[in-house]
Amino acid sequence: MFGELTFRKKIILSQIVSFIIFFAALFPFVEKMAALLVRDSLIESTTDLKDNLERAGSQKELIQSLKKQEYFAFFRMSIIDDKGMVIFDTHMGKLLGDKFQPYSFTEHSEVQEAREKGVGYVIATSDTFGQKFAYVTETFNFQGKSYILRTAFPYKQIQDLTENFEIGVLIFSFIVLLFFNALIWFIFNRLTRPIYEVIDVITPYQKGELAELPEITLRRTTRSTDDFQRLVSAFNSLSKRIQEQINDLKKERNEKEAILESLGEGVIAVNERMDVLYINFIACKMLGINRQESLGSVLGSKAEKANTGLLQKCQTLLSLCQEQGKILTDSFYFGQEKKIYIDLIAAPKAQGTGAIIVLQDKTNHYRVLEMGKDFVANASHELRTPITIIKGYAETLHDMADLSPTQLAEITEKIGRSCIRMENLVKNLLTLADIENLPEGRFQDCDLVALLENCRHTVRSVYQDAQIDIKKDVEDILIGADAGILELAFINLLDNAAKYSEPPAIISINLSVKEEEVYIEIRDQGRGIPSEDIDHIFQRFYRVDKTHSRKLGGAGLGLSIVKTIIAKHDGTITATSEIGKGTTFTITLPLRHHSRM
Repeated sequence: MFGELTFRKKIILSQIVSFIIFFAALFPFVEKMAALLVRDSLIESTTDLKDNLERAGSQKELIQSLKKQEYFAFFRMSIIDDKGMVIFDTHMGKLLGDKFQPYSFTEHSEVQEAREKGVGYVIATSDTFGQKFAYVTETFNFQGKSYILRTAFPYKQIQDLTENFEIGVLIFSFIVLLFFNALIWFIFNRLTRPIYEVIDVITPYQKGELAELPEITLRRTTRSTDDFQRLVSAFNSLSKRIQEQINDLKKERNEKEAILESLGEGVIAVNERMDVLYINFIACKMLGINRQESLGSVLGSKAEKANTGLLQKCQTLLSLCQEQGKILTDSFYFGQEKKIYIDLIAAPKAQGTGAIIVLQDKTNHYRVLEMGKDFVANASHELRTPITIIKGYAETLHDMADLSPTQLAEITEKIGRSCIRMENLVKNLLTLADIENLPEGRFQDCDLVALLENCRHTVRSVYQDAQIDIKKDVEDILIGADAGILELAFINLLDNAAKYSEPPAIISINLSVKEEEVYIEIRDQGRGIPSEDIDHIFQRFYRVDKTHSRKLGGAGLGLSIVKTIIAKHDGTITATSEIGKGTTFTITLPLRHHSRM
């Protein structure tokens, strides 16, 4: 309890306790000191009386001298000779002139003490008066003989004197001690005032009301040589340096966090107890956990809707890397239709203070590998068919030299058609490669309306009965683009719309501008695309109706080329369709390409 008190309260309590202890010890001390003072005073008075008696010329003068002091100093006085006879007593017998009769003195301790030490003192009850007296005895020489002077003083009067003395001493001591304590408190309060000024200044910072520790200024201490002023100056200097270091650390931390947040990888830092010290947005997204709830708590302890499998993998890898003290790696994937592949790298921190784990999303890498495999397989498949046809008919021509002109013409026509198909396939593949490596220097300002007019004329030259209408909000729409390949994208869309529609094809193109984007909507009234295929039509070599596509010479690369071209122009393309009613492609392009801003 004492330890919880403030410094001032401790001082006050200490003073009160010291005050009580002092007075408790003062009472017996004063009482004893008063008794000693009374004793010494009585002995001194007896000594003075003895000195007067020694100056007497005869025994009679001695007794007369003693009688004169009877009512001034003591209540009772007696003289005892060397034979133990009381030759005078102020309260016993008569004067010598009236034939005073000496009597034998009964031995008392004070008399015996006087004989041994010269002075005796005792407090005892008088047999004659029945009350307590303070007896003082002292030896003296008179006319060559040894006498004892015995004096008595009522003990009640001694008690009264002692009590008055004690009360006076205690009152005086109380006043002095009270003054002394008040003086100490004043001095202490004066000396500690700067400390409380410092406390008053830093308390708001301690409570979190201020973001930075304020500068301390003493209101009353102005001299620079004052110790408290020097202490405050040192404290302000130290506080400033600490604040500068804190600001540097905050700046460095913010920079590191900004770097970590800008990474495409998830980053998690934990201490040795697996409490999360840092987690970036990507990691939270991968694990499906809340950032604010996770910070400061055990990893995964507050994650109700988390990616459980990945979270457990992270916990296991973090624990193992700390136990083994080395970098560990692992991988994990989840999802059914769209698989997500994650590579994990966990490294322990120095001196066993925790670990850091990095989560790298390798989905695109694995997807590229899969696409590469699919591309090779599809390209091989697409090339195998015409090669097989060409090979078969070539063998026929070699083995059957006597073919009729009609059969020969039919075979060569099929060989030529297969060659054209292979040529188109290779051309499309080269087009894709060219688009994917399109340099920024080829982007120029071009009029989208004029570009679509050219596309309409090109398609109508092939499908003369096709009806293609262009509706626009403004006459001129300038965009940053590579006009040649963008025209290829629109021709492919219009060609598909005409190709997969019953003649005459009815196609509408709607142009609109909203803010900094232009929207192109190409709508046909053809056969439509099944809903299960609509999400895959932009994939390479994907064909909705493979039999019909082969008849029309399609290899499943047209829409893939279109999407790649639109993406290269920082745009998007989506498709909606309904069987028997047609398909609508919606393209969004920025008015200015990013490289030309």
